[in-house]
Amino acid sequence: MSDVTWSLTVEEQSRLVQALWRLDAIRKRNARDLCLNLLERELGHPLPLTRDDNDLNEIWHLVDSCLAYTGAFHALMKVVEHIHGGSTPLEEARDLVDELVPEPLLRPRERRDLDRLVRALGEHASEAVEPAAVRTLYWTATGPSAPALDADPGDLRGVLARLEDLTVGADGVPPLLAFVEELAAHADGPLAAALRSWSDAIAHRLGLRPGLAAARRRAARASERDRPRSYLVIELRPDGAAADRYLASAWLQVEGEHGLMLHCDDGDPVPFDGLPALVKELLSENPQVVNRPTPDMTLEFVLPGDLLGTPFDQLRISVDGLERRLGIEHPVVVRSLDRMRRRSYHHHWLRKWHWLRDNPHSAKVCWVTQPGRYGGESLYSMLLAETPSVCLAMAFPPGPDGGDASAELRAALQAGVPIVAWCRRGRDPERFAHEFQELLDTGALTLPESVLSLRREALRALDEAPDGDHLGLDLTLLFDDADRLPEPYVRLNAPA
Repeated sequence: MSDVTWSLTVEEQSRLVQALWRLDAIRKRNARDLCLNLLERELGHPLPLTRDDNDLNEIWHLVDSCLAYTGAFHALMKVVEHIHGGSTPLEEARDLVDELVPEPLLRPRERRDLDRLVRALGEHASEAVEPAAVRTLYWTATGPSAPALDADPGDLRGVLARLEDLTVGADGVPPLLAFVEELAAHADGPLAAALRSWSDAIAHRLGLRPGLAAARRRAARASERDRPRSYLVIELRPDGAAADRYLASAWLQVEGEHGLMLHCDDGDPVPFDGLPALVKELLSENPQVVNRPTPDMTLEFVLPGDLLGTPFDQLRISVDGLERRLGIEHPVVVRSLDRMRRRSYHHHWLRKWHWLRDNPHSAKVCWVTQPGRYGGESLYSMLLAETPSVCLAMAFPPGPDGGDASAELRAALQAGVPIVAWCRRGRDPERFAHEFQELLDTGALTLPESVLSLRREALRALDEAPDGDHLGLDLTLLFDDADRLPEPYVRLNAPA
C-alpha cells in the first residue's frame, strides 16, 4: 500500500476528483467499468473499490483506491488515453496527477513481473518470504534510518509497494532494488537468476548499474552471515578447593539443534594456564568439532564474574607449529555464568533478547563513560524501563567483583541486557564511542562477526605499529543469546 493517500489534503483529492469528473471515460458508468477492467489487467491485480450508485461518490472512492496502490493513478491515465485518445481535459488531468502523485519507480509491466517472481519465491523458497524474514530483509535493505515497516510483513505486495515509495539511499540505489537483491541472495538456481535479471533491467533503465553491483555484494555477504552457525561453548566454573583451578565443560551447538556434550571433567579441575591446551584439543582434535556440519563457528566462554574481563580472544594456541590468537580465527565472545544459573534473571533477559531479535536495527546503546557515573539502582531502573536499550558500552573495564566499576555490569546483567562491550585497558570515551558505533552500524546481531574483523584488522595494524593501541586488541564482547543455552541450563516447559 502506498503512503500517498494520507499525504494529500482533502482539497487536493477533491481537485483530482473534479479532474476525473470532466473525463467522459470516467464520468459515465459503463465507460468507467471498462477503464477499471483494463486498469486491473495493467496492474496485474484487482483494485479494491467501493461501488456507489452516486457517480461522483464512486469517483471519490476511485481516487482513494488509486492513491493507495503505487502506480495505479499513472496507469489509469494511460488506460483512459488508450480508450479515448487525447483531449484537453485528459491533458489537464494528467498534469494534475504529475503534480500531486509521485512518478512510480516501476512501470506496470515491471511491477507485474516482480509480483510473479515473488509469488514463485513463496512456492519454492517459502522461508525467504515468511513475515520474520521479510521484516529482517526490509531493515537490511533500507538501513537503520528508514521509517518503520508499517505494512503487514505477511503481505509481501504491500511491503514491495512501501519500498517503492521510499526515496533512494545514500548509495543511489532504491530500497526496492536492494530488497530484491536480498531476496535473490536467499533464493537458489533459476529463481535467484531471474530476480537478479529483473534488478539488472531496472538498474539499466535508471542508470544505476554500479550501485546495484555494490548492493548485490552486500546482499551476498549478508546471506553468508545468515547461514547456520556452529558454537563451541566452553564453561568454566570455580573449583571450591583451589582458587586458580576451574571445572571445565564444553558443548558443540548448531543453530536450531540441541548441544552435544564434548567435555565434562568435574573430577580434574583445570589450572588457568592449562586452558590453551584444552581449547586446542577441542578445536583441532575433537572429531565432532573437526567434522562439524557448518564451517562457521563462534567460540563462547561461559564465565563467572571474575573471569569476564579475561582476554580470551587473545589466548594463544599452537597447532602444528603455528601459534595464533583465538580471536583472529573465530568470533570469540563471553557469556555470564552467574546469569545463566540464576533463573530469576531470565525473564528480563528473554524480553530484551526477543526485542533485539525482532528489531536488530533499532537497538539502543547505553553509553557509560566512567565508573560510578550511574548508581547501580539508577542504571538498573533505566535499562529496565527502556526495552530498546539492549547494549551497554563502557569505555573502561569492570572492576573486581564488589568494586565500583562492577556495579554497571551487575545492573546490566540483572536488567537482561544481552550485549555488553568494554575496553579492557580503558579508552577516551569519545574515541571509544566512535569506534564501537561503527561496529554497531553493521547490525547488533552481527557484532561477533564485526568484532572478528576488527581483531584481524588490529593484528595487521600491530605489524605496522607495534606500540599501537588498536581497539581490536582490547575489546571484550559479552554477547548472550537468551534462547540458546548449554544443556544443563535449558529451560523446561511446564507439563501440558
